[in-house]
Amino acid sequence: MRAALAIAAAAFSFAASAAPVAFVADLQGNASIEGDGKLNFLAELNAGTRLLLGTGATVAVTYAATGTEFTLRGPGEFLVSDSEVKADKGAPPAKRQVSSLQDAGVVARVSKTATASLRMRNVSTPPARNALSYPVDTKVATLQPELRWTQVAREGVEVKLLDANGKELWKGSVDSGAARPAVKLSAATRYKWTVLTPKGAIGEAQFETLPADALMKVAKSKSSAKGFSERVMHAFVLHDLGATQEARAAWAELAKERPDLPELAALARPAP
Repeated sequence: MRAALAIAAAAFSFAASAAPVAFVADLQGNASIEGDGKLNFLAELNAGTRLLLGTGATVAVTYAATGTEFTLRGPGEFLVSDSEVKADKGAPPAKRQVSSLQDAGVVARVSKTATASLRMRNVSTPPARNALSYPVDTKVATLQPELRWTQVAREGVEVKLLDANGKELWKGSVDSGAARPAVKLSAATRYKWTVLTPKGAIGEAQFETLPADALMKVAKSKSSAKGFSERVMHAFVLHDLGATQEARAAWAELAKERPDLPELAALARPAP
């Protein structure tokens, strides 16, 4: 019995140690994982991983659960541990704090999404049609969201914002494909909105505002997101809190800046 418990404990310990502890939040230049080839953007790293950086290479390794980031500069050899990255050869990594994630597992899920989307990048884009764009079945990180829709024919429309019970909170007539209701919404509350044309409704969608503490977390993350890897973490924070459409917009901005990282453009695309 004791032997069985010891084996089970050892297996659990091995599984825990094999779990990823950090991920690559930025990557420039020639970098690889010892014994495993090229290092990729958003790659998850286990404790014990050795990173090899060429001259001029830069890698940001972020521990999502704690928000600790290490910036590695080549040439050098670096060892990833449970809580830090140390240099075996080369200059010691620079350490700083960035945003952390409530659920560090979101990194793995987003990375898998990027991989799947990259495989589908040759799928043709459907023609434009009347449709609601944002916010649609998502949480929003603001109490005054701009409602957006695609409108093939330029014609005046009526936009309505309603509470979850269907009570009208705001109504406006606009000519463009966007409107910001002149009303401040409540935190942690569900809403509905619709766009009506002379020929009928473009559609109706729902969204939910984040709780007050989550709104504060997003605001703090956004205000500190100055550098590239910090903005990567901000996009992850949005994903983590369920503001998936805003996260895609954040990935899209990053993709414009770094076309060398195709994962960014893949994450900016809507889910099929």
